Amino acid sequence: HAKNAVYALQRSDLKKADSLLATCTKEAGAIYRELIAKSPTLRGGGFSAALEEVAEAVAYRAFLKEEKLLSRSELQAASSMTFPLSLHEYLGGIMDLTGEVGRLAVRSASRGREAVTDVQRYLACVDSVCRGVQELVYLPGVGKKMPALKTTLSKIEGILYELALLSHGGLRAQAPAVDSGSNEKDA
Repeated sequence: HAKNAVYALQRSDLKKADSLLATCTKEAGAIYRELIAKSPTLRGGGFSAALEEVAEAVAYRAFLKEEKLLSRSELQAASSMTFPLSLHEYLGGIMDLTGEVGRLAVRSASRGREAVTDVQRYLACVDSVCRGVQELVYLPGVGKKMPALKTTLSKIEGILYELALLSHGGLRAQAPAVDSGSNEKDA
């Protein structure tokens, strides 16, 4: 349900996203009470990965609606989960959020010069996450997500650079003219 909430947010369907997130929270709480609380070793693996997805969706919703990157305590409150997210789950969700923010930057770039402010905000978000976690690469799962995060950061920087060229150079993208009257002949 968390992935579907992200897809709903990508389509600006906040009502559906909220409904899916409420279902995630309810189901995660039930699983936690019935299984994880009784056997904490079951928290790793699939359950923890699902919580990362929930964290990503909650963080993405906040970024879109409040233009804010949530702290761990803010994400916990926004998720309405009755049990605490681990640091690993929080960081995994926030790092995955950067991929969604990168996709926003790509979609926004199609607006040309008008997108510069939005793309700058997206870059600031991804850069903040990157700087915040680069010292934590030894935490399980964090190090393996750093290359994707850095790739997203580079892509957004490239988009911003190209938009700057358009904005400051007055350049217009235009296909070269085709001269249909000249045919090259072998000499």
